[in-house]
Amino acid sequence: MTIKLLGVGGNGIASEIQDLTGIEYQKVDDFLRSLNAKVTISKTKLYTTYKFSDQSSITIRNSDGRVSRLPSPQYDINGQNINKGLRLDKDGTLLKTRDQFGNPIANTHDTGEYILC
Repeated sequence: MTIKLLGVGGNGIASEIQDLTGIEYQKVDDFLRSLNAKVTISKTKLYTTYKFSDQSSITIRNSDGRVSRLPSPQYDINGQNINKGLRLDKDGTLLKTRDQFGNPIANTHDTGEYILC
């Protein structure tokens, strides 16, 4: 399977990448590295993060292949980050992670994507 840039876009490179569900880890790793992502592996080796030049990122939990995506930061005219704490879904669309009262919204931590480890 060839991985493509089929996401909705508009929120950085991480939002432009197709749903990764069911794709083998090595194929995903090769593809993300081909986009010149900076790769970091947590000290515990539980997570691998691919950070792109626009500061968007994709993180894979190595134990089960769970994927989470962060958008590239966007700023208002005063320099304040206006999308801090937001995440992306499997298609690259922004997800609100908190309700109007500041309470966490369930099932917004990851995308629902799981790659094959």
